[in-house]
Amino acid sequence: MATIKEVADHAGVSVATVSRVINKTGYVSLDLQERVVEAMKTLHYRPSALARGLRRQETQTVGVLIPQLDQPFFSALAYAIEQTLFASDYRALICSAEESQSKEVAYVEMLLRQRVDGVILVPTSHSTDSVQRLLEQNVPMVLVDRDIPELTINRVLSDNQQGGYEGATHLIELGHERIGVIHTPLSSEAMAQRVRGVREALDESGIAYNGALFIAGTSHQFEAGYTAAMELLRQTPRPTAIFALTDVMAMGAMRAAAELGLSLPDDLSVMGFDGTPLSEYSIPALTTVAQPTYQMGETAATLMLRQMQEEEASVESVMLETTLIVRHSTAPPSGTA
Repeated sequence: MATIKEVADHAGVSVATVSRVINKTGYVSLDLQERVVEAMKTLHYRPSALARGLRRQETQTVGVLIPQLDQPFFSALAYAIEQTLFASDYRALICSAEESQSKEVAYVEMLLRQRVDGVILVPTSHSTDSVQRLLEQNVPMVLVDRDIPELTINRVLSDNQQGGYEGATHLIELGHERIGVIHTPLSSEAMAQRVRGVREALDESGIAYNGALFIAGTSHQFEAGYTAAMELLRQTPRPTAIFALTDVMAMGAMRAAAELGLSLPDDLSVMGFDGTPLSEYSIPALTTVAQPTYQMGETAATLMLRQMQEEEASVESVMLETTLIVRHSTAPPSGTA
């Protein structure tokens, strides 16, 4: 018997589109509906009555799958999701994949066994395996923070590229030209967008790209920020500013600067990204590009509730703005003030 993936491939549509046609949820154009129905007839596909009914056998639980629970941004995001779901009498099963695709897959299988009513997911990479598995089982789903652009699915994102651009522009306007950039692996679409925003600002300002100033750390962000900053600050000439593309990596960079006897912001400017509480209470207080973290989680949970409770809920893509917060860790480079 054909699978829902084979039907999707035959019709030239996504698995999500086939699922919406079968379950009569969400908008699908008449042309696409006809293509899906024709593909089902050609392949003799018969939707499972059990699969169709899973959404209605409610457990009042929602899986929340994030990459790193020990990172302040993701823990704050999970908190916002849990609070919003709890207020509507749903319970959250929070899972941390630790940026491991295999662990993510294992958690998805566990959530399916638990028959959760939906899943809110921050994917670990560009791979769509876990998402496709959930779609095949007709599980309502919302992506948050990281996107998989090719899928027609509910998503809540912040404008990471604009945030990277605004952060780099702040340093450039202060007079910095040699700017070190510390980022996590670019398998995360959100991180790749931040780097694109930084490069866009540099290009507009006529500052040539220098690959030696862009350093990719690991998912262990405190250590990554520290190690990458040490590498940057031992260059000759060294950067006058470091833009760490998470607040946690910025903390590591500040530690490295202190160990090398550099004073912030007199000898070196450091800024972060995310707007976590860490940024406000560091010494000096960290300039950062803040994401609307609670709003992201609240919006993702609200979209999930709507999708679970409304048969004809439309698919939505929500893009939220970032905000540059200037504090005391950035200043003009020494000698230019």
